[in-house]
This record gives sequence, structure tokens and C-alpha cells, in this order.
Amino acid sequence: MSVDHLVDIGITELYYEYIGGCNNSPTIVFESGYGWSLDNWQPIIEKISDFANVFMYDRDGIGKSGCSNRPKHSLQIVENQRTLLKKANIKPPYILVGHSFGGVNVRLFASNYPEEVIGVILLDSVHEDQNKKMVPLFTKEVQQRYLGQFTVEASLKEFEESLEQVRETNLGNIPLIVLTGGTQPHHTQESMDLWMEFQKELTELSTRSKHIVVEKAGHAIHMDSPDDVIDAIREMIAT
Repeated sequence: MSVDHLVDIGITELYYEYIGGCNNSPTIVFESGYGWSLDNWQPIIEKISDFANVFMYDRDGIGKSGCSNRPKHSLQIVENQRTLLKKANIKPPYILVGHSFGGVNVRLFASNYPEEVIGVILLDSVHEDQNKKMVPLFTKEVQQRYLGQFTVEASLKEFEESLEQVRETNLGNIPLIVLTGGTQPHHTQESMDLWMEFQKELTELSTRSKHIVVEKAGHAIHMDSPDDVIDAIREMIAT
């Protein structure tokens, strides 16, 4: 069963796609990176839908969704997503998969609503200290590109508000898999070393976690090495 809809969540309409039919499986809920529509998950969706139910959506202001005048920070994003899941009748339990900025959002979701989440997978996830500590280690050119990107959905101010909103989150004993891309040429050696430290710190969010470095993948692990992400989702379902 495949469904795609625009749903009115009260402040705007959000677009989602759902592939179901795996009755004994939880729903895998995907949360995209900053500014990315749900289409970015296409390299892995077909294979995952063979063994799990799949839910993807476009955030407020992205892709086929509408654009509200509400803040685009993580606290609002999580409430939007949860309202959408309820209105679409996509019931928990969920396994949350968050890429980059999406990692912040799924952390906040799982921390605020742990009874609805049975697993979290972070794909090269944003870390709350990256703007303060890592960005100054980039080359000037990369710093400018990085800081200049915040025009698509959240502003730089809202993005940094999201980093603070997630700072005190804890996943308790919710199973957690952290995947990190090992080949990221936009980094300097110093910034990449710190990025790896950040990724290891993310595993400390849960008492049941593991860290996997995908050596040949860059920031978009699900595009560069889809089988590694599919394997992680299989492992999480088994857990």
C-alpha cells in the first residue's frame, strides 16, 4: 500500500508519502537534512519498504509542503511532524532516521516522546556544538558557504535555536545507531577530527548505542553508501 497526501496540520499543509503493508514491522520515519525534500531518500526506500513500513515527509517550507509563518526551529518541527503522523493515522512505535539537521529533530522527538520511539538512527548528524567549535576550524571559503546556506527553511538564528533546544536531550535506553561518513573533503583535518569526536559523543545519548564509520561515504551516507544504511535499519528492527 502506497499513499501520498497533503494534510492540513492547522498552520499549513504538509506533504507525506507512506508505504505500508508490513504488518509486523514498526514504521521507519525519515527526517531529512536541512533544506532537503523527501526525494533524497529514494536510493534506499524501495529496498526498505520490502521489510518495513516507511514514512517520509516534507517539512514546513520544503518540497511539496506549504510554508507557514511559524518558527522553523526543531521544537516546532517536532510538533508539526507529530501532528502530521496523527492526522495521517500512522501509529507508533516508530524508528526515527535523521540525516544531518534531521538528526537534531529526531533526537528531540525521541527525548520528548520516548514511549512512541523504539529506535533512533543518526546519519552524519548535526551536533549542538558544531557552530561554536567546528565551523571556526573550516577554511574561510567553507565557512562562508556553510553560514550562507541558511536561507531555504530555518534561518541561521533558528538553526542555532534548534541546537540549544536539543542540548539537554537524552535517549535513555532507546537503541541508537550513529553512522558517520569517513570521506568529507570540505573539512580541514582539525575540523574532521572534531566532527568525529562529536559523532562519538552522540553515542553517549543512549545506554544502548553503537558507532559505525562508513569510510567511503561523505555527509549524505544514504546516497553514497545506501546498503550501509539499509543494514543499520535491518539491525535496528531486529534489536
